[in-house]
Amino acid sequence: MCLLGVLFILPQAVLHAQEKDIQKLSRDMLWFNDSVNLSYEELMEGNYKWTAIDDSYFADEMDPSTVHAAWTRIKLPADLDERSGLLLEYIYGQQIDIYIDGERVIGQSNNYPFDRNHILLSLDQEDAGKVVYIWTHSSDRTVGLSEDAWTGSYIDLSGMYLRDGLSSVLIGGILLLLAVLIEVTCLFMTRVNTRQWSSMMGVIICFGLAVLLYSPTLYTLYPDYSEILVTGFEAALILLLPLLAYCFEQMIGPGPGGLINKLWKSMLVYIAFCMLVRVVNALTGDVIYAFYEFLTRPVFGVVFIVELILLTYFAILEALKGNRKAYLLSCGSGIFTVAAVVEWILYYTLNWYDFWMIKWGMLAFTVTLVIIKTNPLWGKHEQVELYTKELEVFNNELQRSEKIKIISELAASVAHEVRNPLQVTRGFLQLMSKQENLRNRRYVSIAIEELDRASEIINDFLTFAKPEFDQIRLINLAEEFNHIEGVLIPMANLEGCVITMDVPENLWVRGNTSKFKQAFINILKNSIEAIQGSGEVRVKAYSRGKEIFIHVQDTGIGMNEQELMRLGEPYFSNKTKGTGLGMMVTFRIIEAMDGSIEYSSEKGIGTEAVIRFPSGT
Repeated sequence: MCLLGVLFILPQAVLHAQEKDIQKLSRDMLWFNDSVNLSYEELMEGNYKWTAIDDSYFADEMDPSTVHAAWTRIKLPADLDERSGLLLEYIYGQQIDIYIDGERVIGQSNNYPFDRNHILLSLDQEDAGKVVYIWTHSSDRTVGLSEDAWTGSYIDLSGMYLRDGLSSVLIGGILLLLAVLIEVTCLFMTRVNTRQWSSMMGVIICFGLAVLLYSPTLYTLYPDYSEILVTGFEAALILLLPLLAYCFEQMIGPGPGGLINKLWKSMLVYIAFCMLVRVVNALTGDVIYAFYEFLTRPVFGVVFIVELILLTYFAILEALKGNRKAYLLSCGSGIFTVAAVVEWILYYTLNWYDFWMIKWGMLAFTVTLVIIKTNPLWGKHEQVELYTKELEVFNNELQRSEKIKIISELAASVAHEVRNPLQVTRGFLQLMSKQENLRNRRYVSIAIEELDRASEIINDFLTFAKPEFDQIRLINLAEEFNHIEGVLIPMANLEGCVITMDVPENLWVRGNTSKFKQAFINILKNSIEAIQGSGEVRVKAYSRGKEIFIHVQDTGIGMNEQELMRLGEPYFSNKTKGTGLGMMVTFRIIEAMDGSIEYSSEKGIGTEAVIRFPSGT
């Protein structure tokens, strides 16, 4: 694409000027009407007024209705070497004869309408200072050498000879390659809209052939196949008419009153009529060739422009209804239509004009079609990635749920079996604590404390195994957090941190008061313990819609991503003496209250927990 941009932006004169030892030659011309067939000998014997040509667009000297022949005169420089050449760019004519010093070095003629030619001649030292005469004749209105003549190294001129028109070859080749890729892609796609993809591929193939076969490079390299190339060019343009309208119908629908559908069907009728006229012309020996040429050139131009304008108008109507596909289509077809209208106006206004904007319009329209068709594919790709991530989350949740279920069943059975022996043991230890032996009393006191700690762990197991609440009522958050703050202030003072509460009075949730306190005491205790030195724990609550949000934020050491992912798993803890049961129970209590909890953290900055509950009011 970068190479195409360079070929598009830089004028040919700039590109040619970079060649080594290349020289532009001046030229003189004579024009004649169709009735004059002036031979080289007659030209030499006559006394004619030659016109010096300084501009490529010298059509003001011509009358398109009468001028069909021209002589061009070019004087060669006096310093030619053995490997010199003469390049004639864009020489127009169906019949071309070139003379050097009275000797005809080139004589060619054709009967097909394509009359743009590139000619490269090999020169010797003996040709230095000689005059080159070029006779051009055409049934069309364009004759003569419209571009510059160049002389210099034959090798350098050969590069220029092949490069002229190369942008059209590249664009056409890219479009055809794109059509092949689309076809290959469709073979591997399921549930594909065959009509949409086929119509788009047909349009791109016609674009590619039209651009490729308009380049003079192919006619220069393969002169024996020129008639076939011209036929392919005309067929691509003719077939483009119904395919373009059919593609629009597949993209945005049949249009108001089915006009797009009627449009491509009427184009088929036009093609059938053109083919009929062509067959009749071939059978009658070109008797009605002028009518066929009128039908496939001026009439085709008008039909093509009208079709583009109508299709763009229909696309704009659909775009105004909010159809994003129609919006993109109208942008691409708008660029294509503007380029086509401007070029057809210039073509019929200027006698010497070559189409170049329309191929870039075709390329822009093709890019639009590709974007329209591939955009849903990218959307599906993103959707697949999203589903994959969600599936991973669901799998993790499923594994966690299965793990919790197994642990819950085990915890419930173990807790019930262990609690009774612990209570009996505690009772006997309390009796022993009444003995007068101070040493034994101290050991008994330690044993009772450890039994109480074991009892708390068992209670956590039971809460984890059975988080359902016996008593559910409305809980006022302000009252509960005031109580929680009072419980935790001594611990916060010992750790050197401050607890800040921002909880309005009018926030209510439904649940069990003791379990609610247990869950948030665990959360706030973890926040306090995460702070090393001075710090702050902030609690903020508010309502949004039908939900209550509670934020617990601390300025502690924070956690990494792996630690965040494992938070709430059984037996996972960052503390050296922690069992991980506290956060496990907290998660279960919040889930039992139809709530959710999300943690975010950054190492060295702190951690934030966001808890959501359905509003109790």
